[in-house]
Amino acid sequence: MTALITGASSGIGRDMARYLGRLGWDLILTARSKSRLYKLKSELKQKYNNKVAVIPLDLSEEKSPFMLYHTCKNKRIDMIINNAGYGVFGNFTETSLDSELEMIKVNIRATHILTKLFLTDFKRRNDGIILNTSSISGFMPGPLFSSYYASKSYILNLT
Repeated sequence: MTALITGASSGIGRDMARYLGRLGWDLILTARSKSRLYKLKSELKQKYNNKVAVIPLDLSEEKSPFMLYHTCKNKRIDMIINNAGYGVFGNFTETSLDSELEMIKVNIRATHILTKLFLTDFKRRNDGIILNTSSISGFMPGPLFSSYYASKSYILNLT
């Protein structure tokens, strides 16, 4: 079994990689931080001896979700964990529009594209798992993260 994990270099993505590695899954890990990805790869190979591939990639870049899909589509992905994401903190009227749009590219656009592309493959072969990571803030928004909360609500509703 092979899992593709976005946002794998830290937090929930890194912990999911460790958990699936312990269960014997082969892994394809992607995130922006090349050094942290290779450090995690080394850790997983040493502990569990799984196949681990890393693809350093910034999912906010326009073509990156498509490149990731095309790189992985012939590798028999059994599960994709759409975990990459982050928030822009501050009063809505004071946060940078450009920063928020970059966040939306990662939190919404990349997740939407990867879900759509892999789901088509999974449906064709009648097998596959998609796990989209969201947040309690998708249910219960609060102050100073309004665009982030909205992006997590989108993921909840997409899923």
